[in-house]
Amino acid sequence: MLRSSAPSQPFGPEGSEHKGPDRRRYPRFALSLPGRFMRPDKLDYPCRLKDISVGGAAFITPTLPAVGEKIIAYLMHLGGLEGAVVRRTNDGFAMSITATQRKRDNLAARIQLLISSTDLAETDERISPRTPTTGFARLMLADGTVLECPMLDVSGSGVSIVTPIKPAVGAEVILSNERAVVVRHHEEGIAVEFVNQRLEAEEAFKRIADAITRKDERR
Repeated sequence: MLRSSAPSQPFGPEGSEHKGPDRRRYPRFALSLPGRFMRPDKLDYPCRLKDISVGGAAFITPTLPAVGEKIIAYLMHLGGLEGAVVRRTNDGFAMSITATQRKRDNLAARIQLLISSTDLAETDERISPRTPTTGFARLMLADGTVLECPMLDVSGSGVSIVTPIKPAVGAEVILSNERAVVVRHHEEGIAVEFVNQRLEAEEAFKRIADAITRKDERR
């Protein structure tokens, strides 16, 4: 879900787990958004934003790039970000953000809009409304494990289920014969988003990545 641990207050220097230079320069906000990032090999991977400032961002992902790698990230509601990996964390990585002052100002405005949006914070990033349900769904994990899981709610884009096994955020699973991606953990299990619902965001990511790549090649 879109969450800010303090909707109107940024992390202070003591509250941030980030050690980079932006910690002192820019306020940092807890914000959870789905996205993808591209590494220098031109392959892209799922991720979820953990927190962000106009100078850097931290992501949750099972794929860990090397410190110093150049990264292009695309996040729902925030768009494209360029930068480099500055640190690995226990659940992902942190990156610096390379941008002009104008782009930083635009990013700051979008962040403020998101953290102050009650509708977004309470309804998650999904467009489709969620409906409580008492049915079951068959969950298949990457290692072949199959579980019959009670469903908590469903929407046009995903399902929340009860499961004792919680694959990493960003991991792909099969739910009732449909490819899905784990987008968050909750107390009783996980929430997944069907892969076909992510295509629009992925296509936007690829357009941004291609534009940035062409810009770099002209330099």
